[in-house]
Amino acid sequence: MCNTQFWTEAWQEARDNPNQAPSYGNKQGWQQFWNSFAKHYALRNRQSRPIYTAIIEGLVADGVINPASTVLDIGCGAGTFTLPLAAKANHVTGLDTAGQMLSVLNSEAARENMTDRLATLQADWLDLPAEPSYDVVFAANTTAINDYRSLMKMNELSRGTCCLIGFAGAYHIKVRTLLREHLLGTPPEHTAFDIQYPFNILYQERYLPNIKFYSYRLRYRETLAFMIEHYSSYFRLFRLEGPETAAKITEFLANRAIDDYCSELINSTIGVLWWRPDRKAIILE
Repeated sequence: MCNTQFWTEAWQEARDNPNQAPSYGNKQGWQQFWNSFAKHYALRNRQSRPIYTAIIEGLVADGVINPASTVLDIGCGAGTFTLPLAAKANHVTGLDTAGQMLSVLNSEAARENMTDRLATLQADWLDLPAEPSYDVVFAANTTAINDYRSLMKMNELSRGTCCLIGFAGAYHIKVRTLLREHLLGTPPEHTAFDIQYPFNILYQERYLPNIKFYSYRLRYRETLAFMIEHYSSYFRLFRLEGPETAAKITEFLANRAIDDYCSELINSTIGVLWWRPDRKAIILE
């Protein structure tokens, strides 16, 4: 039967996939990775800002965000959604474990004259006191919300609404997908962050979740040197490293480069999931 336990265990199985499992638990490694590329990701956020703004405007239209809202953005990074949220809410707290990401976010907030509407907090999400401190608890594409426990904790901190954004189906980054297949010999499986798991858990728990889907395409032009550094660091998190791996990554990317630049194409559909923790479906006996 597809009950809460079924979906909780299915989510666990997705995280235990051999392609993904080596990186879980490596919190320090991920922090170093994000800190190393924080400034670069902020530049990417500027380029793709219209997409994230459209998603937040959809939440405003649905009444999830309003000018009086206080928001906690879990796993905020360099401000992908934090800045669009701050433009529509009263105040946003961006939470992350990567200090350099938060430093860059503060710089981006100053650049957009939003420092009075935004604060940053370097902490592990699970260490926060479980008490209703925010009108909206928000998280997007973050490992911080990856199981039943972390999902339900969102309810404990919210005074009004929770919002979780995850992938709907495969998250396809063309170069990364092809490179991973080149290194491992098999195509990758990316299901651990699929929105189906939290959606179905919430549904089984009678939280009446709402969901909308957004599809987008992004193209970034990066130097060959950056791509080699970035993907060498990324695959190291999955225990793919050493001279042979480094040579394969360099050769693969060099063969795709034109005038020492590579194009990175991202195709994705995401699910924007929101619900009110104080509202559950009534079961008639």
